Amino acid sequence: MPIQIKRFDHISMAVPALDPQIDLMKRLFGFRLAGKFENDEGYFGANLEIPGRTAIGWEVLAPRGEDSYLHRFLAGPTGPGLHHVALQIESTAQAAEVIRQEGAEPWGYKERPDLAPDEPSRGVVYLHPRSGGRGFLWQMYAGDPWHRGELFEDDAADTLGIIAVNHLAHATRDRDELGDWYERVFGLHTVWRSPGEGGASGFRTRVLETPTEQIRFEMLEPAGEDSFIAKFLETRGEGMHHVTFEVGDWQRALAACRTNGVAPFGERSGEREGARWSEAFLHPRDTGGVLVQFFWQERAGIWI
Repeated sequence: MPIQIKRFDHISMAVPALDPQIDLMKRLFGFRLAGKFENDEGYFGANLEIPGRTAIGWEVLAPRGEDSYLHRFLAGPTGPGLHHVALQIESTAQAAEVIRQEGAEPWGYKERPDLAPDEPSRGVVYLHPRSGGRGFLWQMYAGDPWHRGELFEDDAADTLGIIAVNHLAHATRDRDELGDWYERVFGLHTVWRSPGEGGASGFRTRVLETPTEQIRFEMLEPAGEDSFIAKFLETRGEGMHHVTFEVGDWQRALAACRTNGVAPFGERSGEREGARWSEAFLHPRDTGGVLVQFFWQERAGIWI
């Protein structure tokens, strides 16, 4: 049985300085600041709300002091950028057992002998990027929800107009091996698999839906050694490649980029089943370290 997920709580990124990133997320992405915090383990943080229907929070972390562990992340091949995903789960004991069945050791988990075997344990358990997490940090907790997001519509004039988080893309050498891992560990199921060899695009995909239907995960596999995904894997290793948001108005999103001095790239448009779609990317240097894809679709389910 996979880890029993109650909800996806938040997506977290790590940056060198907190306030400039908060300003960018509000000004360009239309996020709302829910609050700031400090942690004795060496970081400052901010909780932000993502507009739209997803009910997933966005967390920004920055180092607090010269000895903060975040400095190692920021100086490494995956920083600055996406740091972890937090999930509210039914039981940390059950999650630890699933992790061990995969041949990994749960990180930061302590057994609770004071609890009955059938009582969901409180606390936190991690899947470490280098020990079972497939190049990414997974934070899982049981108990009361950390993030209590309020759904809201972004009605500002100069923001992207995000209406949902669509997916996180995970770069890998083998989309099926990693996709099967997502199914076993987190209970996801496949909703799309790109046809053909993927030669023109340089990659092959497999998209999986989560049990809560808040977010999807996309497996990105290089179609050849000259693929940009192969180069990503060579320099950074297996891990999260980008985050994708759906926007409600394509022209508004492009105008927001111009207003904020950001130049999208890789813009494409097409039509599927009689409905139009458009997509583009924002470079990590313009977003605080995260490659961002945004898309618009004339009818729900057309773009995938």
